[in-house]
Amino acid sequence: MTMRCARCDGTGWVCETHISRPWEGPNACGCGAAGVPCGRCNNSDETPRMPEGFKTEVDKGGWRH
Repeated sequence: MTMRCARCDGTGWVCETHISRPWEGPNACGCGAAGVPCGRCNNSDETPRMPEGFKTEVDKGGWRH
């Protein structure tokens, strides 16, 4: 049996405002804040593990703020 991270519920991402709550999944925080890599299981020393279904989209307009 594989253990799931208690902080992010195995998703690798937590709520930026409430870091003890998962950012996605059935137990997601839902407050609307951005997601950040989980400090326990999505190591910041490497490229973070992206959420399932994540797609990078680039257009001719460049970066948007």
